[in-house]
Amino acid sequence: MDLPIVLSHKTAWLYHNVARPSEPLSRASSLYDEDSFASEAGPAEALPKLGLDAKGLRISAAVEIVTDYLVSLGVPREELDRIDTLVSFDFERSRPAGLRRHVFGAPIPSDHLIEVAEGLLVVDEAMCFVQAGSWMSELEQLEYGYEICARYHLNHLSTGKYIEMGQRHTVADLIAYCSENRCRQGTARAATVLKRVHDGARSPMETAAAILVVAKRSQGGLGYTKIELNHRVDVPSEFKYLAKAGYFEIDVYAPASGTGVEYNGSDHLDKQRSASDAERMTVLSALGFRMIVLTGTQFAHQLQLHRAMNAIALAMGLKCDRSEAFQKRQNDLREFVIRNWSSDL
Repeated sequence: MDLPIVLSHKTAWLYHNVARPSEPLSRASSLYDEDSFASEAGPAEALPKLGLDAKGLRISAAVEIVTDYLVSLGVPREELDRIDTLVSFDFERSRPAGLRRHVFGAPIPSDHLIEVAEGLLVVDEAMCFVQAGSWMSELEQLEYGYEICARYHLNHLSTGKYIEMGQRHTVADLIAYCSENRCRQGTARAATVLKRVHDGARSPMETAAAILVVAKRSQGGLGYTKIELNHRVDVPSEFKYLAKAGYFEIDVYAPASGTGVEYNGSDHLDKQRSASDAERMTVLSALGFRMIVLTGTQFAHQLQLHRAMNAIALAMGLKCDRSEAFQKRQNDLREFVIRNWSSDL
């Protein structure tokens, strides 16, 4: 094939789901410079050789090669009836069987392409986030924004536990991409969703707690966006006698009201962890923070979570909506945020 295949849209999202923890960070310089890939990626042997550069390779054969490669990574074959790819201009948009080609409308920005195999690239998650609006609901895209800017990875294609990892993108990165490509399809909606996304969630449970606060009232959330995740609180010297730790981090923090929301999962049932949690709450309360704890049991039951969210709203100075219609929306949101949790979270 003359040009490499660029995975995009849902196929790119599927790729990042299975490959993100070990994804190589080889950026492509240009789609049209045959020598650029090796110079950016380092030694050629570092990239898988799939045979996409074979002379006279038919597109149908290339589709089969890419499909087999993605399946080998863990993408279910049934998700690959059509492989989403990206081209720069409309004249490149043929419709071969097995491919769904999308048009970017300009040269594809090379700093948002990752080379994953010889002749195969994938759009990075900043670009994929914008594209996600074409198949994700607004809530799914909101959650995806948190996951892109998180310090963990949860594979939506499996039932495994989440993996702790370094933060790969920031909200500022995603906003910058939207600003640089504001005329491209999907950027307006993505920029709106990003107003509710925050950096650095350390677990799916923290993401869930944040979404319950920031999601619109029409979606079952509290509609409150002015929060921080993992807000650091240094313990003043005069309170050091109350706790061993020199600082604490509050999972979800609303600065205007001094309200902190903590998620305590099953690991907090350990006796030593429970003692540390008690010290944390003692010090934070002494410092004037209004602390509210959410548990996995509350997330598992509609009425318990509703009461807890009423307490959070009250502490933040927000209206408590106890109507049946809102409780239905809130329960739908509850079910949405916990749908991929494993049983021991």
